[in-house]
Amino acid sequence: MQGKMGLLGSALAAQGDYADLNDYRALVCVFLYGGSDSFNMYLPADTGLYDSYTQSRGALAINRDAVLFGDGSATDPIGFHPALAGLRSLYDAGDLSIIQNVGNLTEPVTRQQYIDGNRLVPADLFAHNHQQEQWQKGWSSVSASLVSAGWGGRIADLLDEANQGATLPPTFSLGGSNFWQPGVSTSPIAMNANNGLSLLSFLDSQAGSGNVARENALEQILALSSDHPLQQHINTTFSRAKSGSRAIRGVLSDNPGFVTELDTGSRLSQQLAMVARMIKGRDELKMKRQLFFVGMGGWDTHDNQQVRLELLLAELNRSLVDFQSLLDELGVRDSVTTFTASDFGRTLTTNGDGSDHGWGGHQIVMGGAVDGGRLIGHSPDYVTGGDFDTGDKGRVIPSLSVNQYGAALAGWMGLSPADQQMVFPDLANFGSDWSLPV
Repeated sequence: MQGKMGLLGSALAAQGDYADLNDYRALVCVFLYGGSDSFNMYLPADTGLYDSYTQSRGALAINRDAVLFGDGSATDPIGFHPALAGLRSLYDAGDLSIIQNVGNLTEPVTRQQYIDGNRLVPADLFAHNHQQEQWQKGWSSVSASLVSAGWGGRIADLLDEANQGATLPPTFSLGGSNFWQPGVSTSPIAMNANNGLSLLSFLDSQAGSGNVARENALEQILALSSDHPLQQHINTTFSRAKSGSRAIRGVLSDNPGFVTELDTGSRLSQQLAMVARMIKGRDELKMKRQLFFVGMGGWDTHDNQQVRLELLLAELNRSLVDFQSLLDELGVRDSVTTFTASDFGRTLTTNGDGSDHGWGGHQIVMGGAVDGGRLIGHSPDYVTGGDFDTGDKGRVIPSLSVNQYGAALAGWMGLSPADQQMVFPDLANFGSDWSLPV
């Protein structure tokens, strides 16, 4: 697709057959573990909304003079935390948009419906582990224990056929195990952010001539016939992992680094740099579609939030801006879309030293294909005890669901509307038009 990405859910005219996709596209999920306080990351420019924000946030509120606002017009009604100057620039350049008040929803719900308990809401709201799992699986109407695949993995299952001739799956994690990437027919490869994947290198003859005999012995063991299904599965899995390790090591050897200088002290930057190296080797891997996962912890800011959030945002800003520069260097700025996600937002109110677990929050989508420089979705009113509050703590009820957010991204990756519905079964609860509202 040429030009800007239609984040309003526009999709290619694919009808579930993706073998003929011949362009390259990748999704990069940046998961902020702990529940990011996005209400202090992206702030309303509207005077009335900002006044409500400051009244609800109390000591957590950022002085308006410090906020990075644009021209304040109706076309730019948002400000950025002062530590997010680089993301502000990407927004102004049209390479980043803000998705307002998105969260884990099973169906739309109002404050009164939530209080009355007559609408279906996700189980175990405000709990880290449960919300991380439900967010990444994207199917909260079903018990999470019964959902085996994440929505990233379900996308990968469908798009895997686009990677004709590839020996590796389309999903790679630099942030450890997660619920987003496992699919039904595809399994993610977990990689080290510094050295990729090096599985038993002493058994690989390509890693040294002294390994030839050991590798031959291993191959003979793996070739032994067996009627036991578990042993057959282990042999197949180990053989695949061994060949995958060799393929990845070759790609990383051929694509060692970049001109752009990175913050080597940042764990997030290290992960994103490895993502860029894998993208650089996409042709060698015969990849047309890839999905990457990176993670950043520390966002559970119950205490000392003012200091901690400043450091977290500075690292996030630097890492994402540097990553976008790497994509520019590779010439794939329009082919890679990066998006943030988190357990949940945080309360508008303060506990005296920080904020507590909330529900809805703001996220960003970044890349050359993004229809950037604008807000997508509906802003909360920032009023404690108001129409968006579950009670009186400022736990904001989302106005957009993970289903809508994910379906728009899946559509950009090439999934047909019917397959978007299959990946997100709860999508039907949000009406026949599940595109993101402006």
